[in-house]
Amino acid sequence: MPMICPVCEKAIGFWQVEVGDLVVHPGCESTFVNNPEMFGGGEKIESLTEDEKKVFEQKKQRRSEQQQKIEDKSVHVISFDMPFGDMVMFMVKWAIASIPAFIILTIIGAIIVAIFGSLFF
Repeated sequence: MPMICPVCEKAIGFWQVEVGDLVVHPGCESTFVNNPEMFGGGEKIESLTEDEKKVFEQKKQRRSEQQQKIEDKSVHVISFDMPFGDMVMFMVKWAIASIPAFIILTIIGAIIVAIFGSLFF
């Protein structure tokens, strides 16, 4: 029976992280570390030894520092303004650039039809 991550409630596969007695996904670890009580880890975190608690707090601090760095570097686009003429030129270039993709997909489709056509007739 697969283990279930207490954070996302999905089955845990090969990649897993142990936090005290609980096992979570690597992507869910920071969420769990920031608020262990919410996911049933409060009493289990309390049962850790002093060394494990120090490691746990260091991980929590490191995760919050990493999250702060990510938030400091993140960009939020509020508005995008493009003149109409430039937008038309962009769309024309986009349409022209898609022609080779349609040719390749047509060739692949023809090959598949030829294979299945030869199998059934």
